[in-house]
Amino acid sequence: MENSSDLLGSKGLIKKLEFVRIIIQCLYALGYSKSASLLELESGISFKFAEFQLLESQILNGDWDGCVSTLNLLKDMIDETRESALFLVFRQCLLEYLSCGQDSLALNVLRKQVATLHVDKCKVHSLANSLLSLKDAELGLIDDTIVHDLRRKLLTDLEKLLPPPITVPERRLEHLVESTLTSWIDSCMYNCSSNPMNDLMIHNAFSCVYNLHTKNSDQSDKKLSSDH
Repeated sequence: MENSSDLLGSKGLIKKLEFVRIIIQCLYALGYSKSASLLELESGISFKFAEFQLLESQILNGDWDGCVSTLNLLKDMIDETRESALFLVFRQCLLEYLSCGQDSLALNVLRKQVATLHVDKCKVHSLANSLLSLKDAELGLIDDTIVHDLRRKLLTDLEKLLPPPITVPERRLEHLVESTLTSWIDSCMYNCSSNPMNDLMIHNAFSCVYNLHTKNSDQSDKKLSSDH
């Protein structure tokens, strides 16, 4: 049972934690990093869940065993998603092992961990072939900057893959507002503009509701007058 102070809205359907998280995400996406950080500090709510922060730290530090352990311990996630996430981690792990000349470690991961995942076998075979091609091309040591960028990309891919509440869906607040406005455009009888997107404003939705209420009231008054 949710505490009433943790719920927002007249019907108590909005979780305060999730509401603040999507606001913080939006602020970061718009480039207002200072405001986002201040909101995190003042609310005590972090945009990223503790589990994802741990995963982020492990990936950026190349702690692949830790990554695997964290992903296996995450709750509320279907096996298919977990296996796909593990595949992404192992792919990065293999690439780094090969670039450092640790062929035996890479082969061990490929045979004992990647091969046992319940993912599309074509993806596994494609990964193995790609690694062999890289090996044949005598892949050299990858620059630290490239490694950092690849690890960051892995984090971005995992953010898109892992389900809420572990991560917040990308551009969540924008999507919710846009969906509301689109629904209003499709259903509002007072939207007479030939191109409503040209003059669309969020507060117009309230005007629409007001107009509808006024029209209904006028109709009721007319009906009462005719009855008398």
